[in-house]
Amino acid sequence: MSADPDLEAMAARVVSWVLDHLRGLPEQPVGTLGDAERLRRLLHEPAPEGPTPFADVLERFSRAVAPFAFRPNHPRFLAFIPSAPSPVSILADWLAAGCNFFAGVWLEAAGPTRVELTVLDWFRTLLGMPEGSSGLLTGGGSSANLTALVAARERLSREQRGRAVMYVSGQRHWSLDRAAHVAGFYPEQIRAVACDDMQRMDVSALARAIAEDRAAGLVPWLVAANAGTTNTGAIDPLGEIAGACRREVLWLHVDAAYGWANALVPEGLEELAGIEMADSVTLDPHKWFATGFDAGALLVRDPATLERAFKLRPEYMQDVVPGEGEVNFCDRGIDLSRRFRALKIWLPVQVQGLGWYREMVRHTRGLARFAGERLAAAGFEIASPPRLGLVGFRWPGADALNLTLTERVRDGGEMFLSTTTLSGRVVLRMCFVNRATTEADVVRCVEVLAREARRLAGG
Repeated sequence: MSADPDLEAMAARVVSWVLDHLRGLPEQPVGTLGDAERLRRLLHEPAPEGPTPFADVLERFSRAVAPFAFRPNHPRFLAFIPSAPSPVSILADWLAAGCNFFAGVWLEAAGPTRVELTVLDWFRTLLGMPEGSSGLLTGGGSSANLTALVAARERLSREQRGRAVMYVSGQRHWSLDRAAHVAGFYPEQIRAVACDDMQRMDVSALARAIAEDRAAGLVPWLVAANAGTTNTGAIDPLGEIAGACRREVLWLHVDAAYGWANALVPEGLEELAGIEMADSVTLDPHKWFATGFDAGALLVRDPATLERAFKLRPEYMQDVVPGEGEVNFCDRGIDLSRRFRALKIWLPVQVQGLGWYREMVRHTRGLARFAGERLAAAGFEIASPPRLGLVGFRWPGADALNLTLTERVRDGGEMFLSTTTLSGRVVLRMCFVNRATTEADVVRCVEVLAREARRLAGG
């Protein structure tokens, strides 16, 4: 097939399209919200019975699909927590798709499995977790959180599961609630612990909740702490929480999907102090590690816990029993069929070096501080000070004005922002993870925001 001139021509067209797209990103609109009826007219149709020339289909994709999406790797896509893969990571993902290795069992993919184990050990080392800690790559933080809760559930007897209590921050990612639901726990088994004025879990409130639940005959079981919340980038006092968990013999899970890459710089590692004592940690390389969707990860202090929770060996799998030093990742999580996700992490780290990623973290942390200064100078209130690569702000006045402001600038295609609610007020967020974003981009965004805010306030 490699000598097929049609296939080579199609591949050349795809490469050209992607390179043109990446080169032109800074001057493209950030994206367009598609009208449902228009898109139905453009794309809803029966599957064609016969072939269509590849060039025609690619042209249709360019005209009817690509324009109606926002570009998370655009330098002014600052909503939610974006994903901005390096070009080398994109090439690695293409290589993995071309190989189509089955990364579920050692027998079929010893080399890819070894690469994934190596990547996981890089992450373990960065966070300072003890040697022997490992885990698996997942589709994202939501599946990593679910996998962690199912593994931690192994500590509970069947009788205890109905009385178990999980402690979470009021600023948690809601994938934890969904994971608890899927794992068989009820909403009343989830305790939302109060936060301090910096949106961090209050350890005194945690201790009181644990004591009250024990006195009521319940079974305190797990604490899920944050290392970089979606709302504000807040990092819970991980060392204090870890101490409380050890005293009370509770599983400590840290949701570091966003903030784990902070460990790449000394000041960031200091902010994460205590994460190395966790029983499990969720990471998302597709957030702040220049990796494309989808790439999450889970590290567990004792990987055997994962195998106790997930390993099954039906008769049609009798040929894949791993030997000494071998790992079947299907024994560590939900999926049997797994793609070779590790390549789009391993290959660019080899090519670019960890220093490239350290500079990306320093750069984006600096952009958040710079944005906070520019926003304050332009008349915005800083509702959440710069933390990690995130800053929260609002124009003085009504929530409705701030919501309209967000929609106005988003519809203009200049930038993409999202909002949240803090202390009962609507707050806009800027989240920086893209090495390609510049201070000039920040200046441009703040100027547009201030101009539109004044128009709305005046109107």
